[in-house]
Amino acid sequence: MNELIDRYVHQVGLYMRPKERAEIEAELRSQIQDQLEDRFGGTPSQADVVAVLKQFGSPRAMAVSYSGEQYLVGPELYPFMMTVLRFGLPLVPAVVVIANVFGAALSPEGADWIRLLFDSIVTAAQAALIFLAVVVIFFAILQHSGEEMRASQAEFNPLDLPAVDDPGAVDRLESGVGIAIGTLFGIAILYYVQVGGLTLRFNLSDPGEVLPVPTVWLAVLLFTTFTSIVINLWMLFRRHWTFAAWLAETALEILGAMGLYFALFAPVAERIKETNPNLTWLPLDQLPWIITLVMVVILVMGNGGKLIRLWQQRQGVNA
Repeated sequence: MNELIDRYVHQVGLYMRPKERAEIEAELRSQIQDQLEDRFGGTPSQADVVAVLKQFGSPRAMAVSYSGEQYLVGPELYPFMMTVLRFGLPLVPAVVVIANVFGAALSPEGADWIRLLFDSIVTAAQAALIFLAVVVIFFAILQHSGEEMRASQAEFNPLDLPAVDDPGAVDRLESGVGIAIGTLFGIAILYYVQVGGLTLRFNLSDPGEVLPVPTVWLAVLLFTTFTSIVINLWMLFRRHWTFAAWLAETALEILGAMGLYFALFAPVAERIKETNPNLTWLPLDQLPWIITLVMVVILVMGNGGKLIRLWQQRQGVNA
């Protein structure tokens, strides 16, 4: 009985802001216990607990009832959007400024540092606004599709609540950071497509020296990045990874690693080899493959354990 209550309260807490989660969980648990005692006395059955939880409503609906007035998107998605923005908005300008400064420092022509500072501020502000717009658009689309999904949802059944230690549980912090970094990376790839290759200077009017790279692999990186963002947003909204979704995410990350090899590692290694012929001690021909292989191995090892647990959970449910 208490385990079912724990599962319900835990799911509600996943929609709450971290700073208010513990207080709301304690208050909700107390309300559920009071309802059980008032209606069924001191020894309620599991059926009694199910009846009370149905009266409280689904975890998502209960979480919404605790939320105040929100803006930009609906109250169900607002905390998740703010998690992404909280990590991404400070990161985007910092990356743009660092890349501009680093690119100017490596430029053989030198740099006008006063102009560079001004251009970096303007470019950083533009990148932050683009990042903000992309995130809001993604969440607005998710909100619209979610309304249709919720309209067709079956009646809430407390017995279907996932366990507290469910392997498919979505880590809100991890997902927020991943979506923020993914969006930033996607914006960078779009910029590289626009200027025709790789550069460290984020300025459309003056991108500086551009290293040409295969456009098809930039397109692959765009596809893997934004598809992964959509999957993560959807799982963040649902609060649960499925085996199929995690398998798709893993496949996208492996394809993305291959894209990085052809669109980044190999072209950069070739340019270094051309401009620095004395670096014979560095295995530039093999280094891109080594980096890519290490990335794939780490990815498979990191995702494989969760993939196995999700498969076991899926088989247990179907059994």
